[in-house]
Amino acid sequence: MTFSRLRLPLPGMELGHVNVYVVKCSDGYGLIDIGLATYEAALSLLRGLKALGIKPSDVTKVYVTHYHADHITLAQFLAEVASPDFHIGEGELRHVASSFEELAKMYAEEYKKHGAPADVAEAFLKIHPMSRYRKAFEDVWKISWRQVRDGEKLDCGLKAVSTPGHTPGHTVYVIEEGVFTGDHVLPRITPNISWYPLPGFNPLKEYLNSLGKIRIDTRGFPAHGEEIANLTTRVDELLKHHHERLEEVLSVLSVPMTTYEVAKKITWDAGPFDQFDVYNKIFAIGEAYSHLMYLEDVGLVEKIDGEVIRWRRVSRRTAV
Repeated sequence: MTFSRLRLPLPGMELGHVNVYVVKCSDGYGLIDIGLATYEAALSLLRGLKALGIKPSDVTKVYVTHYHADHITLAQFLAEVASPDFHIGEGELRHVASSFEELAKMYAEEYKKHGAPADVAEAFLKIHPMSRYRKAFEDVWKISWRQVRDGEKLDCGLKAVSTPGHTPGHTVYVIEEGVFTGDHVLPRITPNISWYPLPGFNPLKEYLNSLGKIRIDTRGFPAHGEEIANLTTRVDELLKHHHERLEEVLSVLSVPMTTYEVAKKITWDAGPFDQFDVYNKIFAIGEAYSHLMYLEDVGLVEKIDGEVIRWRRVSRRTAV
């Protein structure tokens, strides 16, 4: 096998760990994702590299799948002990918000418009990873990033494939043995597909289209969890899940409802919505919103504008 896996801890996060993959490059080594800006993760990264006989200075390239805290915020730490080139999908580089205040305000205002209580909407300001790891994000924004394009062949035997959905510019990296899937395809859970403050971005529509791009009979190497034996099988499971979720959203929308009310009625694998902490409620609202946006796009629901936005079912003529 031409790569190794390092499991870096995610203290305080339910996922528990993030996989960082080490690949051989023409001038040293590359990392697929980098990890969370914590003492534990930094130490784990250095120890993992040492166990492989790799010095930090041997790392010449970093390829990030997307701009989330657990995948990117350790970048500045590595930049202090090495001099790698940092790469990220061009869509991510173009669309990621550069101001936490601006992003948090957009989320809080949007979620309030969709029925979320003020305490839930405003919790985004306190608990979102961009808030908790704000200094690390500010440092990451200052790094000179190199953008990668869809289909671009890269060093280290990689090919970039743009897979928007989980984020606007999520990118996976293909090698001979399989695909480094980031959060696009995970082995046991469905990635969070939520509303994102980008005009015209339909996250679920983008995500379902992106799944088709890597529906291939090969192995998947995800950012969380163990190896995926066959991507086609797992992609089909994810497609089935989202189509069932779309049907469920339509079924609960028997009367006009806010996005928040729809989220409360959906069946969640993690348990009843009312038992979620604020962080998971925000995820659930975002998921419900992305499915309602998709249904609006195909003409099965419509938005009722007002001080608080509601949705109503239009027709069931077309299957989702």
